[in-house]
Amino acid sequence: MSAGSRDRLFRGYGPLIGFTALFLAVAVMVPSQTQTVNTGGPDGYGATDYSGGYEDASGDAAEDEAVLDETESADPDGTVDGTGTAGTEGTEGSVSGGGTGTGTKDGTAGVAGSAGSSGNPVGGCNGRALQVPSDPYSPPCREPQANNGASAPGVSATEIRVSVRTQGFDNGMLDALSKVAKAKIPNESPKLIEDTILGLVDYFNRNYQFYGRKITPILYKGKGDILKEMTGGGQEGAEADAIFAKSEAKAFADVSAVSPVYADALTRKQIVNIGVPFTSREWLSQRRPFAWSQFTDCSTVVESVTSYYVAKLKGPTADYAGPGLKGQPRKFAVIAPENSWYQECVNAGLKIIHNAGLKETLNEKYRLDINQMNLQAGEKMAKLKNSGITTVVCGCDPLFLTFLTAKAKEQGFNPEWLITGVALIDNDLLGSIMEQGQWSRAFGVSFNGPPQPEGTGLGYKAFKSVRQGEPSIGVELIYNQLELLAIGVQMAGPNLNPSTFEKGMFEYPRRSGPSGTWGFGPNDYSTSDDAQEVFWSPTTVSPQTRTAGTYINPNNGARFPIGKWPSTPPRTAAG
Repeated sequence: MSAGSRDRLFRGYGPLIGFTALFLAVAVMVPSQTQTVNTGGPDGYGATDYSGGYEDASGDAAEDEAVLDETESADPDGTVDGTGTAGTEGTEGSVSGGGTGTGTKDGTAGVAGSAGSSGNPVGGCNGRALQVPSDPYSPPCREPQANNGASAPGVSATEIRVSVRTQGFDNGMLDALSKVAKAKIPNESPKLIEDTILGLVDYFNRNYQFYGRKITPILYKGKGDILKEMTGGGQEGAEADAIFAKSEAKAFADVSAVSPVYADALTRKQIVNIGVPFTSREWLSQRRPFAWSQFTDCSTVVESVTSYYVAKLKGPTADYAGPGLKGQPRKFAVIAPENSWYQECVNAGLKIIHNAGLKETLNEKYRLDINQMNLQAGEKMAKLKNSGITTVVCGCDPLFLTFLTAKAKEQGFNPEWLITGVALIDNDLLGSIMEQGQWSRAFGVSFNGPPQPEGTGLGYKAFKSVRQGEPSIGVELIYNQLELLAIGVQMAGPNLNPSTFEKGMFEYPRRSGPSGTWGFGPNDYSTSDDAQEVFWSPTTVSPQTRTAGTYINPNNGARFPIGKWPSTPPRTAAG
């Protein structure tokens, strides 16, 4: 693969959640210990059944108007006139397939539009079992039914209003972080990202059963700073954006909730939100029925990883380590960000380890300071080496893990590396940026499905079925965000509100595909229902990158329920 093609693949993780896939992740997505963010339900609603009615869409408008500029307004037809003066530059309005949109260079509400779908009802099933037979995540086919008009704020007889905060998808986060990593990653235009969103919305409007309604996306440039939100700050901007989504966009749902601060603010406005990565099961459940994620919750991650360790590595010696450590008594260290919510998941995992009669030698935390990651990595590796650690269990973001593997080589430290499957580290592209001599001893857990070559994914095919041009390279991640919404809307039936959305998601049959196995239920508001065992092979050609380096499933593709691993020995590239 050429350097340009590889950089293009990296950029594919920028438009939606580049910080998750490339550099930050896991605890970057949750507030730090010094921040206070609401951990209860939405303004006292918690586990309330919302089927009995909702406050008016403008129910908290008095509060909202105090934050929004008078000139920031969105009319119900999906057109925004944004003339605010937020510090970030707005994007030009985009129109696709007959939608409408206006924008300004510095307006807070800079973009709005519709997907251009006619809104004609999707036809009957004609005997097919799945709504979209070519999509492995498709819900069961549903016959058309009439709806009874407005059923919740943002839901009328003809439309389902969905807000999209465009900075959750654009290049800004990845650009800032790539400077630290000294990467050369080409930009995509905001218009291409917007057109991709609108094209995919058009696809779902044409193919899913929304009972006479269509999704109307309201794209806007918000006041929030996602880089600050990623480290637990930025509450004021996120709150202002949630107010806009509620009172101006009049949204039923938001598909750009890629930080917990924004997701929490949307929840308190009773807006269904999709995308918060790697928070705990409890965090999501406390925000039911509003908060959902295409990413594995960290509670599931630690249950899977710790049960893997107990099943596979209970032996007394580090048989998969490198020179100087191979055959030594196994001593393992856990490394994870210091954020309190993620540490809750770490502690839950260690409890499983302790109940199995095992004990960690070190439990290390690191600070989410991008400029200090290289220094911290060197210090951590020196401490692990001096403590006789043989096995590293790192619930880390990819940037820090890259530094760790490089420092391990530099210090002649050759431990076993346990893959935890967080932050898309189990993606071939990210595996390829690790120090390969070190990562050849990496094995463990992946929540992904088989790697997909560029241009063959579900999102790419969906976009090309409704548009002639090329989509954003982040089309697969954007597609997953929208598909979770579309599944819930179809499964909810014609009486759509957050409670019926939740009920429909719980009734969705488990499906497996390139993003792993999706399933939902009580206390389960994220996707992954199982995992696979993998190891890194630095010499095997990847289907994704078409260069050497890929993750291999040693069990002929078999997947296992969370916590139920076979006791067969793990595999590494060495055998």
